Order: sequence, then C-alpha cells, then structure tokens
Amino acid sequence: MNATFTNEKRGKVFLVGAGPGDPELLTIKALKILRKADIVFYDDLVSPRILGVCRKRIQMVYVGKRLGIHSCLQDEINQKLIQATHEHHTVVRLKGGDPSIFGRVGEEVLSLLRDGIQCEIVAGITTASGVAASLGSPLTHRDYAREILFLSGHKKDGVNSDSFQNLNCIGKTIIIYMGLNSLGPIVSELINSGNSKDTKMAVIQNATLESERVFTGNLETIESIVEENKVKSPAIIVIGEIVRFYEEIKSLKNGCASILSQI
Repeated sequence: MNATFTNEKRGKVFLVGAGPGDPELLTIKALKILRKADIVFYDDLVSPRILGVCRKRIQMVYVGKRLGIHSCLQDEINQKLIQATHEHHTVVRLKGGDPSIFGRVGEEVLSLLRDGIQCEIVAGITTASGVAASLGSPLTHRDYAREILFLSGHKKDGVNSDSFQNLNCIGKTIIIYMGLNSLGPIVSELINSGNSKDTKMAVIQNATLESERVFTGNLETIESIVEENKVKSPAIIVIGEIVRFYEEIKSLKNGCASILSQI
C-alpha cells in the first residue's frame, strides 16, 4: 500500500517526452526518470518498448486517444496527476515526441502549479526531427527551405483549416502534426491560397519505427496516394521543396546500393 502524503511531502510530476517512437531516441534524462517512476500516465503514441524500460510492477495508466476517442478528457488527466502526487513520490506524464509541441503540456503545468505541485518538463525529440534523421534528409537547406513551420492539423474544437489560409509554401518546410484526417481540407486550402498543385508533399506513417512507410506526391496527388496505400495514423505530413531534395537523396542512395551490390 502506498502511504498518503501530506501537502509538504507530495510527489513531483515529470512531463516527459518519449521521442518519436524509436526507443533509442529516448533521452538519457527521460530514461533515468522512467526508471525511478512510481506511476506513469502514458499516451497512445508511446511505444511498448519505451514503456518496457520502467521498473516492474509500477502502476501504468493509459490516458491517450485512438481514432479520436479519448480514454480520458484533459480535465480528468489533470485531476489524475494531482491525485497521484498524494500517493507517489515520482509521477510521470509520458507523451510521444516532445511534450511542448502540440502536447497540451501547458494545460497540465498550469493545473499542477495552481494546486501547488512541483513539476518539470523533460524535453523529447520531436517527431519532425526524428523524421528528418530517419529519412536521411534535412528539414532546412539553403537552396530549398530556409524556414520551418510547425502546424497542427486540428484545433481543440475541430479541423484546423485557418492556419492554411493564405499560406505560401515557397521557401518553407511545413510540418503538419495530427493532420492525416484533415488532409483533404488542408490540401484544398493550400491550393485556394495560390500554391501550385505541383507543390511537393510527403506523408510518413510510424516515423522512426521498423514499420515506417513513406509516400511522396504533390498537392494534386497526395490524397489518392494516401487512400490507395491505406495510410493510417500516426502519420506526419511534410510539405515543400525539401521533399524533392529527399527524393533526390533517395535516388542517389538507391544508385549507390545498386553499384555496391555488383561488387
């Protein structure tokens, strides 16, 4: 049985980034905290292999969502974290990627601090960086993209189409998190905003994992490509000429592999 703590001895909450999926991309700091955690509240995007680094027989609480269905509403998660500090010294809220990028960490920090609870954000490798490394392609390049724009595919109350209105893709790498289910409206808004239908796009499913799949196209073709290949979440969308650079790199790699296989 866990003892109930007084206010002075209440536990601390660590809001930890689990990285994009590959367990080897978990930070050392996150690993140390997970190994001393008493209870872990984890999201849907956290891989089982990462959960496996935790101590045996600790309490694991799933608070994610799948196919838009929440196991817990955000207010309920906030209350669960607060309650856990009465019973545990080290409370971990484990989130995929980096908790500060579309991870609702601001709402949780505010709730904890208002209740007088110590909390700490532990940075994780965001999925965009994981995708770049996994594909062997940069997100910026002096000849292709000198700006990066991170956008969410949906807002708190629905599809996020506002962010794509009057958005010029030239010279930018645009990364869209949680945008697969909003792909149609996103494409329509970008075309209506004057972007060429030839604007390059990539959709990456299960980034950094062994099951990773990469599909490239453009604003005109990407929807049919995604549908034909039955792409499912989690997936991240990349827009811009950097996708063309990735295709060039891929072609060179394939050429090198072909030459080496003949030696």
